[in-house]
Amino acid sequence: MSLPHVLLGLLSRGSASGWDLKNRMTRDGALGWDAELSQIYPALRRLLKGGFVALKRRRSTKGPPRREYRLTPAGRRELLEWLAEPVALPRPKDAPLARLAFLERLAPDVRAARLLEQRRLVAAALKRAGPPSNAARRRRRALLEAELAWLDAERALLLADAPAPPAAAPRRRGGGATPA
Repeated sequence: MSLPHVLLGLLSRGSASGWDLKNRMTRDGALGWDAELSQIYPALRRLLKGGFVALKRRRSTKGPPRREYRLTPAGRRELLEWLAEPVALPRPKDAPLARLAFLERLAPDVRAARLLEQRRLVAAALKRAGPPSNAARRRRRALLEAELAWLDAERALLLADAPAPPAAAPRRRGGGATPA
């Protein structure tokens, strides 16, 4: 996947400025893509130069004129060609996932705390995920639900392997000598 194709996909939903496109990416976690404005604007310039988008300047009540991009017929064809490409499993570059690969290097109590922290983050993302109104959002929800189930199972395994706390010494009755 590439940023220009994501931008074409977002523009297929309606005209937008670079700022609007950034906001759409940020709000829609199901999109599976994020980019900074410093990446979006150069990509939009390349799309404009290639004839995939058109630019219209609109007056703005706040600041300079607003640049609004829209998809051209060439951009729509490019988007459809990209969508028709064979599907492949993504190769993630995911720092939290890589961190999990080395989780066993931590003490069990620290591991349990990290898993609980991750569970809170995933539960919050699931809460924000919104209604499953399209395939991407249904996938996002399913992945988050699976992640929660995995985190719960991993914590249960960790707790099952944890050594039992030392047994308390039996209390002695009376206050005197120990029976022989």
